[in-house]
Amino acid sequence: MKTKILAIMLIISIAIGGSLGTYYVIGATKSELDNKKSNVDSKVSETKKEIDQVEENLSKAVQEVQDLNSKIASYETAISELNSKIEAVSGDITKTENDIVQKEKETNEKQELLNKRLIAIYESGNTSYLDMLLTSKDLSEFLSKYYLISDIAEYDTNLITSLKDAKAALEEDKVKLEENKKSLELAKEEQVQKQDALKTMKAEKDAKVAALNSEDKELQKQLEQYEAEQKAVEDEIARYFAQQKASGVTYENLPPSACGYIFPIPGLSKANINSKKFPSYGTHNGVDININVRGREVVAVKSGTVIKSLAISGSIPNYDENGNKVGSYTSYGEYVMIDHHDGTATLYAHMKAGSRTVKAGQEVKQGQVIGYVGNTGNCQPRPTPSNPYAGTHLHFSVFLWPSGTVVNPFNYLP
Repeated sequence: MKTKILAIMLIISIAIGGSLGTYYVIGATKSELDNKKSNVDSKVSETKKEIDQVEENLSKAVQEVQDLNSKIASYETAISELNSKIEAVSGDITKTENDIVQKEKETNEKQELLNKRLIAIYESGNTSYLDMLLTSKDLSEFLSKYYLISDIAEYDTNLITSLKDAKAALEEDKVKLEENKKSLELAKEEQVQKQDALKTMKAEKDAKVAALNSEDKELQKQLEQYEAEQKAVEDEIARYFAQQKASGVTYENLPPSACGYIFPIPGLSKANINSKKFPSYGTHNGVDININVRGREVVAVKSGTVIKSLAISGSIPNYDENGNKVGSYTSYGEYVMIDHHDGTATLYAHMKAGSRTVKAGQEVKQGQVIGYVGNTGNCQPRPTPSNPYAGTHLHFSVFLWPSGTVVNPFNYLP
């Protein structure tokens, strides 16, 4: 890209130089010079469009790779969910099969008992319960025989009912087993389809990455590293929520309208977010507040407990306003995570070096300053000694209990 732009700028220089040279040699009139200037302006305008197009194409190429990364991540998540479903259904099938074996055994035993009772009744001939009662010598014997007959009749009734219920439960289990087997087959078919689609997407992504120039390849590599580290933080949130759940903590997931967030930078609003779509690219899990943010305070959007207050060390240098190096970072750089005890947690990233004012475990109030906007970590463009403010912005994310799933922050920001 740089080579092409330099070549284009050289053409402009020659065009301008040639025009001025003509002016001095032949003493052109003002109108002629104006015409030549107009021609040069036109060429400059066309060249600028070409430069913009080159940059746009490069940006588009990286964006396409990021979009594929996003699709790959969604397919990997879907495959993981299918794996869990297949495992769960397989477990259900095994349990149901064991239940069927046990219930068939119980049913056979009940049937055998009933058969014995029927044989006993048959062998007793025409003797009825009434005959037994009428042969009683006195009232005491009559009552004894009556209660005995009642117990036998109740036993026979319960045996028949129990056998009927056992057979019905057995049939239900068999129907459930068939449904689970069909569900398992469908899940396996879907799994194969998604694995094939995933393989195709990865091949397409590899081809697109291979077609990138060296600068964009490096940028893409950095973005993928950032996304991997971003995923690690998401997993950390999920683990935190899992630990809370295991210890008996429960939250009510409030709808966004009821969460009562304030904006994380006082005096600013959604208008200070350049990209209004979510995710803004690839698997980006937050929004970047990046307009008129330099030097501003970062505040807790709602009261809560600080989960993490950390600086992630790495190989990306950071500089102060005088161009002096003030540490090396990666990923989110200096960031803070807060649990709001309402089913949400928030993350504030890329804060200014050494500006965090809170610690893990600390209780914070809504509006309390937790740091200052900066550009630590993987910010684009990267800060340099000559431009220490490059890439300055606040990355803001919202996570939901109990899975730690990231959600659209625009729904929560006022």
